[in-house]
Amino acid sequence: MSERNVELHRRHIQAFNARDIEALIAYSDSNVELYSTFAVVGGAVYHGYEGLRQWLRDTEEVWRDKIRVEPGAYFDFGERTLLFNVLAGRGRSSGVEVAMPVAHVARWRDDLGVYYKSFAHRNDALRDLGVCEDELEPIAP
Repeated sequence: MSERNVELHRRHIQAFNARDIEALIAYSDSNVELYSTFAVVGGAVYHGYEGLRQWLRDTEEVWRDKIRVEPGAYFDFGERTLLFNVLAGRGRSSGVEVAMPVAHVARWRDDLGVYYKSFAHRNDALRDLGVCEDELEPIAP
C-alpha cells in the first residue's frame, strides 16, 4: 500500500478546488492522460500539461468557479487510488445547483499522476480498477 499516493490524490483535489493549475501540473507527469466525464458534453480526453490547462478552462466554462470536489473516502491500491466524492456546484448557464456523487481513479508513478479519470457511477470506477466494493478499505478524507 502507498499512503503517499493517497496524499498525492488529496493534494490534487485541493489544487483543483483552489483552481491552482500550476499545482495540478506539479503533481502530474508531462504525459498525463485525463478522462473527463463532466467538463464538456460527451466527455473528453486531455493529454499532457496543455491538456490539463484546457480541461480546467473547459470545466470553468461549464461551471465557472462554482464547482468543487467534496471528498468522501479514499482507497489505496498501490500505484492506483480511488476517491468517492460529491461534485457540488452551480451551472454557468442554468444557475442550477447540483450535488452528484462521483468517483475518481488516479494512477501514480514516481510521485506523479499519469492517469486521472472521473466516473459518474461508482460501479464503473470499481470495474476500471477490477475490484469489488467488498474489497474496499476506506481512508478518511
